[in-house]
Amino acid sequence: MKHAMRKQSGHAAMLFAIMIPALFGVFMLGSDGARALQTKARLEEASEAAVLAVSAKDEQDHQLAERYIQHYLYDMDSILDIEVKKLGCDEMPECIAATERGEARYFEYRVAGQTLHKSWFPGNDVISGFGDSFNVTGSSKARRYQSQPIDITFIVDFSESMNDSWSGGRHSKLNDLKDIIEDVADELGAYNDLYPEHPHRVALTGFNRRTINKDKNDNLVVRDQRVVSREGEYDKDDTVNFNKTIAQQFIVKGEASRVPNGDDDARFYDLYFTTDFSSFTKKVKKFKAGGGTASLQGIIRAGQIVTSMSKNQKQLIIILSDGEDWNHYAGQTNKLVSKGMCSNILNMVNGGKVSADNTHDDVEVIGGVSQGMMTPDGERMNARMAVIGFDYELNKNVGLRNCVGRDNVYKAENKEDILNKILGLITEEVGHLAQ
Repeated sequence: MKHAMRKQSGHAAMLFAIMIPALFGVFMLGSDGARALQTKARLEEASEAAVLAVSAKDEQDHQLAERYIQHYLYDMDSILDIEVKKLGCDEMPECIAATERGEARYFEYRVAGQTLHKSWFPGNDVISGFGDSFNVTGSSKARRYQSQPIDITFIVDFSESMNDSWSGGRHSKLNDLKDIIEDVADELGAYNDLYPEHPHRVALTGFNRRTINKDKNDNLVVRDQRVVSREGEYDKDDTVNFNKTIAQQFIVKGEASRVPNGDDDARFYDLYFTTDFSSFTKKVKKFKAGGGTASLQGIIRAGQIVTSMSKNQKQLIIILSDGEDWNHYAGQTNKLVSKGMCSNILNMVNGGKVSADNTHDDVEVIGGVSQGMMTPDGERMNARMAVIGFDYELNKNVGLRNCVGRDNVYKAENKEDILNKILGLITEEVGHLAQ
């Protein structure tokens, strides 16, 4: 019995000796295999970071991509190959198809790399291994959407309350707002300096209880955008024809028969789309506020400007106000909104059902449906409206909220907040990882 056990223990020792190379081989393959997988994951991360950096710089910068890979893969032996590509929209069928659907053009950036790494356990004739070295590849891509030029139309409250001081700034609300508009113009100017072939433009229309613009002789003309069927002694006594006001909202009105008390203390007028931001801000700086508040006046006038003078693919209409409409005007604004005052503006540009007469403009409307507006280059326009309210509770101005929709109403607590919200509406991402 003891003799048999000694024979079996000898067999076990021989079997273990035979298995040692295989066990070491499994250990080596497992160690280097796990390292290779981890290295590939790091190279993929490096490629993602590198392609975003390349897209932000907007160049086929091989050295920049190489530095990212070197930083992430500090234990590599060498970079065998690195490829950085920038593809224009015309080089990608999927981008061409997207533009035909009215979507934005984009550049696509691609970074691919291959690195060499020394094996920890190269193996030999007896024990399996990865060999002296192994290669790892990784790639990523990002898209940078071309920042489409924007026509921005400010609808600015020039009522008396804008002369008041407020907790959100050191000056009056009007003077702080002038500074904000100047800051926005500076941002747009910086973009236009980089891309002069596709410039942003800006326009402004103001309101108290009227709107004002200059005629051909440079004289100021005060206009009432409402259609009044019977005029009373004061605005509150007027009989407003709401249906006709909507039907004719895109028709430029004649001179107002009456200017409400206090409104003539204000001085402002329409500033049409321009890229001369220096001249634009100098004019805005001279504007004065006075009188009551009737946002419907500014909204209707802005619609006339946008539908007759816009050129860029994106149209952004921003209403800036410090409070609710005066008395009877609050009800008038909300009633006009319910009849399509704001949706008509958006649908005239974007395409859709409109309740306004279109015989006095160039927008094609068939069966009460606008076919949408096109840029001079034949691209479909897209319009958005937003309200930035400050120094009051937004829910108090139901008309403005219903005009643009709850998701497009923003409350600003201070001067910096207003600026950031305006720039947030304008700014586009530098790039994002492609799917």
